[in-house]
Amino acid sequence: MYRTFENMFSYKILASAVILICHSFYNPTDSGAVQITQNNIDMVLASNEVVFINFYAEWCRFSNTLMPIFDDAADEVTKAGYDPGKVVMGKVDCDKEAAIATRFHISKYPTLKLFRNGSPAKKEYRGQRSVEAFAEFIKKQLTDSVITFGHLKELQELSEEKRHIIGYMDRRDQPEYDVFRKVAGSLKDECLFHAGFGDASKQMHPPGQPIVVFRTDKKTSVEPDETYNGSLLDFDELNTWVQQKCIPLVREITFENAEELTEEGLPFLILFHQPSDNESVKKYKEVIRKELQSEKRMLLLLYPYKIGYL
Repeated sequence: MYRTFENMFSYKILASAVILICHSFYNPTDSGAVQITQNNIDMVLASNEVVFINFYAEWCRFSNTLMPIFDDAADEVTKAGYDPGKVVMGKVDCDKEAAIATRFHISKYPTLKLFRNGSPAKKEYRGQRSVEAFAEFIKKQLTDSVITFGHLKELQELSEEKRHIIGYMDRRDQPEYDVFRKVAGSLKDECLFHAGFGDASKQMHPPGQPIVVFRTDKKTSVEPDETYNGSLLDFDELNTWVQQKCIPLVREITFENAEELTEEGLPFLILFHQPSDNESVKKYKEVIRKELQSEKRMLLLLYPYKIGYL
């Protein structure tokens, strides 16, 4: 009995110590954005679904201008009352934490980066820099990335200008859907994700064997639809496949992504066409797929979303 009590007492001391240490590294109730260092970054990323980080330098006047706005936005996000583990807004002093800056390839200040399930988003934040805009951005990131359909007929109405990933599932609480949702959260800006459950999708898959299908942007693409053949329980495998399908060889250039594309440092090959001429876009994509596949690391293959933009 004494030994059991002694073990329980030791366990409680150890648990209290762990909580105390974690609290000293990261306290989400502190005002402003959480100061992230080499000591707590992995814990913060691992324990929150969404982490939005301001990478700054104290000598940079733009960083100094943004800092109070970002801190106020962090306070607003805290007041919004999201569940623990859903979201944290953090900040990294890149002069003091050079290893973190190097790890995430930060080369200019301030840089705003979103992390989901511990992984950085491909695109950095380039939206408006105000308290309201940041709070709205976080709210959007926490909305469900998967659109639920109640009948197969609804899939006939999907936009032919977008790429879609469709999950045919048995139920919401199955582990395959949990992985599907995480992938959707990571790539929600690249594709539209849809899922049906039970009667809504049972015609499309055997019981207990959910499937995931890619539907191409038929209006401007000649690629075929494709069914995923890997494990739906393997996040990395599914995520890699979805990336390959949702980030096409030939991309649109828009006002929103032009700076991001320029920063890749590659020459552009751009098709200029009449806005209504989708056939030229299809032919352009097909020629590139056949003739320039090997050059994709040397060129950015693009076409403008709207001719008037360029």
